[in-house]
Amino acid sequence: MSIEQQLNIPSPIHTVSTSWTDVYGITLSIKRDDLIHPIISGNKWRKLSGIFREFAEESYSEVVTYGGAFSNHLVATAASCAILGKKSTGIIRGEEPKVQNAVLKLCKLYGMHLQFVTRTEYKEVNRTYGIKDKKLYVPEGGACQAGTVGCKNIITELVTAKYDKIMVACGTGTTLAGMAEHLQALHQLSKLVGVQVLKGKDYIKHEVENTYGIQGVNVLDDFHCGGYAKMNTELVHFIKDFNRETGVLLDPIYTGKLLLTIQKCCENGTIARGERVLAIHTGGLTGWFGKWEELDL
Repeated sequence: MSIEQQLNIPSPIHTVSTSWTDVYGITLSIKRDDLIHPIISGNKWRKLSGIFREFAEESYSEVVTYGGAFSNHLVATAASCAILGKKSTGIIRGEEPKVQNAVLKLCKLYGMHLQFVTRTEYKEVNRTYGIKDKKLYVPEGGACQAGTVGCKNIITELVTAKYDKIMVACGTGTTLAGMAEHLQALHQLSKLVGVQVLKGKDYIKHEVENTYGIQGVNVLDDFHCGGYAKMNTELVHFIKDFNRETGVLLDPIYTGKLLLTIQKCCENGTIARGERVLAIHTGGLTGWFGKWEELDL
């Protein structure tokens, strides 16, 4: 069975209702890329799919990629390689922990060899891309031009659905770039809004412009809740309420911040009454693995 046969693509779109969507009179839909696969979900698969398509399967026997100790990308790569029958190696940023976390253990369950390197070494190699010695090297997070290719399908799968705003969380800008490129060709780029989940004024905007050559993308960079992988009380309470009201589980790194931003945009009038908003659920639910101890549930 091919990997595509094990995936739920196109991913479904669910319209949800919450206390605040009712108050502000918006229609909120979610493209459930988290349902693509239990492990290889969201934009992790979208980016990997573009990379895998670029190279003939027989041209490599192993995939080598990069990430931190809680990387969703590493888990998705490990699971993909298990299905493809390929070896996988994860180059991990930082010293090996005395006790490995759930993400690293899951990578090992899928057969990934873990190699820990210093942060200095990691900075020198984490964007390595291409085939060398029968090994396919994939940059951290799948952040490369080929990684944008599969992300275009997020838009093509919408078919004739109409939305006033399409919003997506951004960590590297790769997913946003792929979506933007397709919407730009359709002359609908103004609909797209990126929500930056890490600190840095205009960081994602500049990444999309400088790395992918796409101008004019709207990115909101004031809703990171303290920085990448950071949470505050407001975000935790919001996610708990949203999960209970809709049954849609949000992750604390990306989609939680995305949906909280949508609520705040309703409050400040950036999203107007009557608008139809599509949020892209980019998966990453294993992001909870490193966060349980921080939560007072």
